[in-house]
Amino acid sequence: MNPIPQSPPLAWPDSREILQSSLLEAGLAPASIDRLAEQARPALVLETTPCDESLIPLGASKIGGLPDLPDSMAWPERLPYGDATERAQIHLAEADRLASEATRPGSSLTPEHAREASREQSDLAAAVTSTFPLAFIAQLDLASLSLTPGFPAALPHHGRLLLFCDYWAKPKSYDPHAATGLRLIWDKTPVERLERKAEPAALAALAQERWSSRFKPAAVTPHPVVTAIPPSDKGFDAFPHGEEASTFWDEDSEEVRYETWLGHYGTPAGRDGANHQLGGWPRPLQNGMQAQAQLASHGIFCGAGEAFASAEARRLLRSADRWRLLLQIGRDDALGLLPSGTLYILMREHDMRIRAFDRAWMVFQKR
Repeated sequence: MNPIPQSPPLAWPDSREILQSSLLEAGLAPASIDRLAEQARPALVLETTPCDESLIPLGASKIGGLPDLPDSMAWPERLPYGDATERAQIHLAEADRLASEATRPGSSLTPEHAREASREQSDLAAAVTSTFPLAFIAQLDLASLSLTPGFPAALPHHGRLLLFCDYWAKPKSYDPHAATGLRLIWDKTPVERLERKAEPAALAALAQERWSSRFKPAAVTPHPVVTAIPPSDKGFDAFPHGEEASTFWDEDSEEVRYETWLGHYGTPAGRDGANHQLGGWPRPLQNGMQAQAQLASHGIFCGAGEAFASAEARRLLRSADRWRLLLQIGRDDALGLLPSGTLYILMREHDMRIRAFDRAWMVFQKR
C-alpha cells in the first residue's frame, strides 16, 4: 500500500496584506487578525544551494563548509564543561546500558547498532572533559543580507556573523553550562585579510563517524517574508489561549483555527520546508525556549518544574519575552544537517543593538 502523499508546507507570506488575507480565509475574527498582523515580524528565509565551496567567495554567506576567519584567529574551541565530571558519568552510564543491549534478547537495537551507540557515548564522555573544537554551522555576510527587505533592524549592516556550536553534544538549553557550547562571532575583518580555515583534526576524525559534525557547503540566497507569532511566545495576546481560555479544546475556537493555519507552514524539522531563517518569529518544535534562555543565562538550571517556582525565577520570567529569534537553522538533508531537530539562536534586542553577541543563547529542539 502506497503512503498518502502529503502537501509540502506553505512559504511564509511576503507582505502583511497577504498574511491578513490568509488569516481571514482561516476564519479568524477581524480584531484578532489586526493584532496578529501588528505583531508579525519581517524576516529573511535563507535558501541553500549546495555547491563546491571554491565557488563561494571569501566572506560570503553560507551554511556548512569551512569558516572564513581572520588570518590571526584560530578555529573556535570550547573549554571542558563546568560540570564535565557529571556529564562524563552520565555518558559512561549510557555507554554501559547500550553495551548490554547488544546481548539482551529482544532488544530493539541490533548488536552492531548498540555497540556503535555505546562507543559514541564513551567518546562523548572523553570529549566533554576536554577542550574540543566547535562545529561550524553558518556564516552570514551582513552587508549583503542587509540589502534585502526583512533584514533585522537591530543587526549591524557590516561584517559577518559566524555560528559555531557543540553540535555533537548539543548541551541542554535549560542548563547554564550550555553557554560553553556556543560561539556567535561578529567579525569586521576586511575580506582581504580573511582565510578559509582548515578543519581541526578532532572534527576531521569525528567526520568518519556516523555522528559527524561536518556539513556540506551551501551558498545562501535570502528571501523576504513576514512571519507570524507562535502562541507559545510570551507576548502572544491576540486572543485567549491555553488552559486559561474558556474555549480550550473547542475545535471551532480561534486558538484551534490559528494552530491549524500555522500548521500549513510546517516546521523547520520538516523535509521540504524553507527551514533556515534570520530574524522574525521562530517556528518552535516545543514550548518554553524564552523561559529557558532567560533562566539558564542567569545561572538557574531549569530542567525541572520546581526551578520556575522560586522568587528569583518568577522575577526573571517577567522579562522573558525580551528574548527573540536571531537565527533559526533547521533540517537540511542535502548538507547532512539536523535530520531530526532545529537550532534556535536567541538574543535580546538590546544586546543585538549594542553588539553583545556573546550573550546569545542556543536552544536545540527535537520533534
